[in-house]
Amino acid sequence: MLSNEVVPPSQNGQSTGSLESSRGTGINAQLALRQSCDELEKRVAERTVELSQERLVLRMLIDNLPDCIYAKDTAGRKTMANPADLANLHCQTEAEAIGKTDFDFFPKEIAEKFWADDQKVIQGEPVIDREEYFLNDAGERHWLLTSKLPLRDQNGKIVGLVGISRNITGRKQAEESLARERSLLRTLIDSLPDCIYAKDATGRKTMANPGDLKNLKCQTEAEAIGKTDFDLFPKDIAEKFWADDQKVIQGQPVIDREEYFLNDEGKKRWLLTSKLPLRDQTGKIVGLVGIGRDITERKQAEDDLRSSEEKLRQFTVQLERSNRELQDFAYVASHDLQEPLRKIVVFGERLREKNSEALGPEALDYLDRMQRAAARMQILINDLLTFSRVTTKAQPFTSVNLAEVASGVLEDLEGRIELVKGRVELGALPVIDAEALQMRQLLQNLIGNALKFRRPEEPPVVKVEAQIISAPGTPANKLCRLTVSDNCIGFDEKYLDRIFNVFQRLHTRNEYEGTGMGLAIVRKIALYHGGDITAKSKPGQGSTFILTIPMAHPKKAQDENKETTINRKNQP
Repeated sequence: MLSNEVVPPSQNGQSTGSLESSRGTGINAQLALRQSCDELEKRVAERTVELSQERLVLRMLIDNLPDCIYAKDTAGRKTMANPADLANLHCQTEAEAIGKTDFDFFPKEIAEKFWADDQKVIQGEPVIDREEYFLNDAGERHWLLTSKLPLRDQNGKIVGLVGISRNITGRKQAEESLARERSLLRTLIDSLPDCIYAKDATGRKTMANPGDLKNLKCQTEAEAIGKTDFDLFPKDIAEKFWADDQKVIQGQPVIDREEYFLNDEGKKRWLLTSKLPLRDQTGKIVGLVGIGRDITERKQAEDDLRSSEEKLRQFTVQLERSNRELQDFAYVASHDLQEPLRKIVVFGERLREKNSEALGPEALDYLDRMQRAAARMQILINDLLTFSRVTTKAQPFTSVNLAEVASGVLEDLEGRIELVKGRVELGALPVIDAEALQMRQLLQNLIGNALKFRRPEEPPVVKVEAQIISAPGTPANKLCRLTVSDNCIGFDEKYLDRIFNVFQRLHTRNEYEGTGMGLAIVRKIALYHGGDITAKSKPGQGSTFILTIPMAHPKKAQDENKETTINRKNQP
């Protein structure tokens, strides 16, 4: 403290000049000190403003971060909470959270978990990137990635903690979804009977499902991972697989490639394999993925089918040859039988004319029976000749007007129609590609049968009609559906297959005449023209015969037995 008292020189032992000099020095020191204090106060004020601005910037940054940022004291009470943290705490203002603990905001079991973590941090053990959760209002898990650090005072003493938590609920949900998809995919891969596997760029296995492990003779996937085909297959087969793999790794996929390996018995096991390049996120090929389907049974079936087809082809050739030979035999036999049969008939007639008086009644009866049998034999032989000539003596197909053919048939049957007092009605009939004579035989047999199998109490009425239809599956191909219906005795449809066979009769010869060849000839003509015939009938309610044949043929009909016939003619 400065004093205005003047000390006499006699008292301090100094001269007046010295005193004045000392006094000046003190004043200067006081001025310098005051200036220093002013500068320090100014700097303090400026630093206070700077700290205030820094705190404002820091708080603004904390409050605007999407992460939850908070501070707690050693008792776990909140001392700071930014808006993101307040949202998790369901607080509107920071004042609502300050001084409260996690037990005030969360269920007991979650708060206890947070408290345990906090105690470790306060003991000096930071928590870094710890995944933890709390339940939202809907009872759903809300995941946070949390880091907590000790908060120290100026002396380094821990007085609390500061924490930051990032909302990772979306990431966790995506991870869980991805895990479910991976589990589903792996379950699917492991459940498929196909062999599914993956390899890296060096050919080492990185994945193998049970189907592939079975072929590799491995019990677990771990036995196959890291191994190459050279570790699992013979060298020649492994080299083939390796060559394919290199093409795939170069970007050339293998699709449905048939390949094989040898099983324990040394037999081939065939696989239908597809391999595709496996790329990373940048599109770089890092390996391949493959799927192989066991087609051993299919390959065996194909081999068996080829063998069966070859055997069938050989059998068909033999059957066709046998049919031609049988038809030739039937033609030759029936043709050659005509001559001795004619002699029987002729000599029988001469015997009756010249020796009838010498023959007794019993001998004449025998002779009459012999001639009737010979007559029936002639009819059978003629029918057999007609049946064999359907293919052996057929003429090339031409345009045939069925209306003209039907009219000619009615002229031939005019006498029979008048005899039975019947009526034949002809509808509109088309022009088709056919063998004219065979069409005449066909219509004559069908109409003749209708007139023959009439009911005694009612005159027969026969209707012949035709309709143009499209072939099933090929609408452009047209068919002629020819129907011949009557009001005659009819038949039970359980005999439908039987009536079209050779020499098959549903009635005795005493009831209705005939040899049982008529419908067999009709069916053979239909088949020869690329068609078929069927019938609908009920006993006592008439019959309808339905013939379906193509309107046109891609090529003319040829004699199936031309080569055989020529060879027969050249024989001695």
